[in-house]
Amino acid sequence: MRTETVTAGTRIFAQGDHSQEAYRILQGRVEISLNEAEKKVVLGTLAEGEIFGEMGMIEHLPRTGTAEALTDVTLEVIAEDDLNQSLLGGNETLTSYLSTIFERLRGVNERLRVAHEQLDRLSAPASSMRLKRRQPMVLSSGSLLLEPDSQETRSQSALQKQVIRSFPFAFGRRADLAACVDVFSKSHTLIGERPPYNVSRSHCVIVREKGAYYIQDRKSKLGTLVNGQLLGAGSEVTRVRLEPGANTLVLGPMNSTIRFILTVPSE
Repeated sequence: MRTETVTAGTRIFAQGDHSQEAYRILQGRVEISLNEAEKKVVLGTLAEGEIFGEMGMIEHLPRTGTAEALTDVTLEVIAEDDLNQSLLGGNETLTSYLSTIFERLRGVNERLRVAHEQLDRLSAPASSMRLKRRQPMVLSSGSLLLEPDSQETRSQSALQKQVIRSFPFAFGRRADLAACVDVFSKSHTLIGERPPYNVSRSHCVIVREKGAYYIQDRKSKLGTLVNGQLLGAGSEVTRVRLEPGANTLVLGPMNSTIRFILTVPSE
């Protein structure tokens, strides 16, 4: 964790930004707003002790709103790794509660997204609705095919061929010790691996945005290879879009045995 001070009028983050940190206000006031049809809609004002931005850290998706300092503000900034390390030294019961809460938040966030899509369709003109009906519904249904692509991945029951319908969908190494709890791992595909490890505890994640699918490296130690392109591990690229059809996914370096095929339905 770190402490950060921003002056009045400064944007802490903007709607659509990619960010993976949460904030707690130590001093000052912060305004949360949305941009709707080029108009600013203020959702509320937060004060000392209140937390915001946590869904950006949990979901690894673009910010759904804008946070701006109304006064000079002192913030406690926390990243995913910071929170996990804090919890590992704390109460195991507390960790379980947080894991459940985060899973529920993911579900609520997904239901809200679907509701917004339904409202958009209902408010669209009839001609637009007819046009949408002619278009394939595959991408909007939010499904991907994940298949193991090595003897190692085929041997693990948790890594068998499956259709992914819920996003974000995260990959990480299974903890060796029961005490090593990761509150973000409940919806992960947990991968068993022996030392030396190629897969990090929190390795990469598939996200879906506006009908497109992306792989994002989560600061893994050895990086992620998507169709031969390196993400993370010293590369400036940490996120890449998946192409329609078959995509290769390797967790770790080129010689890693943790390999998958991700098939994106064609438009």
